[in-house]
Amino acid sequence: AGTTNQVRLPNNSAYLFKATVISNVTGGGNTSAWKLEGAIKRGANAASTAIVGSVTTTVIAADAGASTWTLTATADTTNGGLAVTFTGQLATTIRTVCQIRTTEMTY
Repeated sequence: AGTTNQVRLPNNSAYLFKATVISNVTGGGNTSAWKLEGAIKRGANAASTAIVGSVTTTVIAADAGASTWTLTATADTTNGGLAVTFTGQLATTIRTVCQIRTTEMTY
């Protein structure tokens, strides 16, 4: 996680976010797809960044072999943004892509 690969909020702002994520084992193996929806806000500085309420995570589709894979969205209070974290399985190459759309309000 860093300042170049996250949705970072400016000070005194709030964002609605909708993310779609797809993960696939190299070579066309197990696959899983999710949708994340929620809101995040940031006050006077990065440390004040917080998720509003809870994030809704929906599994759209998943192979049985992907049943242990997880996806989370949290507030990154170091970089002041939204962190989306994927956890797969040991000794397996899994490629993951995330698209995030935001509706933004800064005051």
